[in-house]
Amino acid sequence: MAKLGIGIVGLRMGYGHFQQCKELPDAELVAVCDINAELVEKTQKEFELPVATTDFDELVASDEVDIVSVTTPDHLHLEQTIKAFEAGKHVLVEKPMARTIEECQEMVDAARKYGKKLMVAQVCRFHKFFEDAHKWAFDGTLGDVYFVETSYIHNYEQIPGFDGWRFDPEKRHVLIGGGCHAIDLARWFGGDVITVSAFSNHFNIPQQQVDDMWILNLQFANDVIGHVTVSAGCQRPYGLDLEVWGSKGTLVGDNTSPSAQMSLRQVDRYRWMELPKASMAKALASEMEHFVDCIVNDKTPLIDGVDGAKTVATAWAAIESSEKGGALVEVQNEF
Repeated sequence: MAKLGIGIVGLRMGYGHFQQCKELPDAELVAVCDINAELVEKTQKEFELPVATTDFDELVASDEVDIVSVTTPDHLHLEQTIKAFEAGKHVLVEKPMARTIEECQEMVDAARKYGKKLMVAQVCRFHKFFEDAHKWAFDGTLGDVYFVETSYIHNYEQIPGFDGWRFDPEKRHVLIGGGCHAIDLARWFGGDVITVSAFSNHFNIPQQQVDDMWILNLQFANDVIGHVTVSAGCQRPYGLDLEVWGSKGTLVGDNTSPSAQMSLRQVDRYRWMELPKASMAKALASEMEHFVDCIVNDKTPLIDGVDGAKTVATAWAAIESSEKGGALVEVQNEF
């Protein structure tokens, strides 16, 4: 079988995808699109691509392309995903899936209409440590999980994005655009979120027009409870943190430290064991390899359109809750 052709739109985030996806067994990079013509030309020469363009319609029309990887700003995901489906392509779309619940529904409906695969690139699920943590949470190592805590800590002062799009509330919301990392990670361990209570404030980045500090209390469908912290203006290093508490043990780690900690009842509940862990270096390649495997073998992606939509819906429930002074808000989980 011939390799599937991958076309990437959006080279600021997409360039990292190119770097990590050069040696996939069942797919190859064949096309690139970006509004920056110089960047397109540079990437085409570096990777010897048959298709390189500043016109997205040209990329999706190419017979070379089977998979479109949408790595553009949040507000472009809906239109580009729909166009790719209409052209008969499968779509891997960067997180967040889209800006709103309604946009997510349109994308889910289009994937069903055209019979194509849709996956949301929640890359944390392909970080080796988070994968190991998930295995331990569900193979009995930690016992019955009853509490999950995650955080997304990132200062956006110096990264407003091209033309300041990250600070434009019509194009991106902090809790959805960045906080979806932590929300999705919590959902991966806790399951569907039923209700949310949230509070937020705004002490940093004046040009950011929405609150940049959020705390979410989550009630999951299976009686697990959770907590998510999101900050986009804090004065501290970037990081994604995870804590999983179970009846037999507790696991604490993140995506940047060289080790994690675990405490197990059957070993010694009064001390932490240090766990060396792998880096996140190949997560993008693993993400794309998984999506290609789902296409080749007709599997449901780990984060399909419905799952990606549920993460966005959880964020919007939190936004509504904060506007109502922390009131409990139900999450839409039907898509």
